Amino acid sequence: METGILDEYELRLNKLRRLIEHKELDAALITSTDSIFYLTGFRYQPFERPFFLVVRPEGDLVFVTPRLEAENVATIPLQHRILEYTEYPAPEGETFLDALAQVIGEHDVIAVEPSMPAELMRALEHFFPMVEPLVERLRLVKSPYEISRIERAARFCDLGLRMVLDAARIGTSIQGGYDRIPELRNAIVEGEGKFDQHTSSIWLGVWAAPFSAQPHRFPEPTDIFGEGPNVGLSFLRVNGYSAETERTFFLHRTSGDQAAVFATMLAARNIAYDMLRPGVSAHEVDHKVMSFLRSEGFGGNLLHRTGHGIGMAGHEGPWLAEGSDDILQENMLISVEPGIYWHGQGGYRHSDTVLITADGYRKLTDFPSDLDSMTLV
Repeated sequence: METGILDEYELRLNKLRRLIEHKELDAALITSTDSIFYLTGFRYQPFERPFFLVVRPEGDLVFVTPRLEAENVATIPLQHRILEYTEYPAPEGETFLDALAQVIGEHDVIAVEPSMPAELMRALEHFFPMVEPLVERLRLVKSPYEISRIERAARFCDLGLRMVLDAARIGTSIQGGYDRIPELRNAIVEGEGKFDQHTSSIWLGVWAAPFSAQPHRFPEPTDIFGEGPNVGLSFLRVNGYSAETERTFFLHRTSGDQAAVFATMLAARNIAYDMLRPGVSAHEVDHKVMSFLRSEGFGGNLLHRTGHGIGMAGHEGPWLAEGSDDILQENMLISVEPGIYWHGQGGYRHSDTVLITADGYRKLTDFPSDLDSMTLV
C-alpha cells in the first residue's frame, strides 16, 4: 500500500463523518463501488449481491457483506467490523436486510447515495432513507494526493493521444490507433509499477470525419480516414484516477472555412479559460461560451456543455453547463471542451484536463492545440 494512503482515507472518512453530523443524520449507507474505493481503497465487484458500508458520525465502520466477500473485506487496513449475510437471495433471517437491521435502528435517520438502484431503494423503504450526495460532494475538491495522481494520469493521456495521431493516415482505418493500446498499457506499468485492472481503463478513441460530428457514436475499427476534421481522444483511468486529452486534427491542408471554424472553437475555449478561477459560477462559464458560439452563427451546431469534472471518474461534478448550480473552487479538476458539429462533415473539439488554482487554472494535459500542429501532412 502506498505511503500515506491510510492517512488519506482517514481524512476522507472524517470529512464524511462531519458532513453526516452537519446534515443531522444518524448514518450514511455507501453502496457505489467508486465511493467505497474512495473511502477505503477496497476494490470489489458486487454483481447482484448488495454490499454496504455503514458510516456514522462516531464509531467503527461497518461493512454489511455477502459471506463470499467477508474474507476480502477483512483485509481492509482501517478499523472496522463485518456483518455477513449468507447469499442473495437468502432464506428469511439470513438476508442482507436482516444483517442491516443489526446496525440500523428503526428510528435512525439514514442517507443513501443517488446512484443506488431503484430495486435496492425499494427494499430499504422501511428504513425511510434520504437521498444525499454526500461522497459526491466530498469528491468535488481534490486533495494534493488526488491532484498528483490525476496529473500522472494526464501525462499518459498525452502519450496515448500522440500514439493515435502518429498512426493516422488518409486511406487507412482507425484501427492503427487502437493497435497502440498494448504499448500504452506497458508504458503505464513501467511508469506506475502496475496497471490495476479493477480501477484502470484505456480508451483511445478516434472519430474519422464525418463521424467526428457524432461524438457519442462508438467508432468502428473499419472507419477510414479521409478529408475533414477528425477527433482523437485519450481517455484514461490509471490505478483509480482519470484524465483526458482530445484534439481535432487534419490529414490534409485545411480549407478557409475549416480553418475559420477551428479558430472559432479555439476562441470559445479561450473564453472559458479567461473565466476559470475560484468563486466563478459553472453556469456562467458555459453560458458565456455558448452565447459566443450562438452569436457566431453556430447555435444549430452545438451538442453539449463546455465541460465536466474529472477525478476518480472520467465524468463527475462540477458540471460546466447552463443550469448548473456548481461554483468553481480551488483544487477542482475539470475538462474544457466546447464543440462545434456539422452532421455529414465533422466536428471540432479539443479537450484538456484542467486544475482550478488559487488565482486561475493550470492545464495538467500538455498537448499542442494550434492548427499548424494539428495539421498532420
